[in-house]
Amino acid sequence: MGTQSIRFIFVGVLNTIVGFAFYALFIHLLNNNYLLALIFSHIIGVTHSFLWNNRWTFQQKGYNLDSAVKFFAVYVATFAVNLFLLFLLVDTMEMNNLIAQAIALLLTTVISFFGHKYWSFRTKRKPQEV
Repeated sequence: MGTQSIRFIFVGVLNTIVGFAFYALFIHLLNNNYLLALIFSHIIGVTHSFLWNNRWTFQQKGYNLDSAVKFFAVYVATFAVNLFLLFLLVDTMEMNNLIAQAIALLLTTVISFFGHKYWSFRTKRKPQEV
């Protein structure tokens, strides 16, 4: 496993902690409204993750609009999956909203990792010389 992979995993773990902490905080502040808590914590988490991954993990010199659009598109997809899972687990199965979010994070983290690794920050290979 290379340095870039280790950094990506570190940022992912850090981002999961930041996102979950803000989700828990917003659950408390917003009287258990998991939808608003998810929206606000997701915005904070996505911004946090993009800044760290862009500069530290993938060591970009600046901010690339194409990568940013792809990055945020992956997070729109993970947000939709997260929202569906919370609805299913909290509203349908009547699970505790913090436990439900912890379960949803497992799946959305995997989706996020592969989306960013192979799409958002995929490095273009230089053509090989003959």
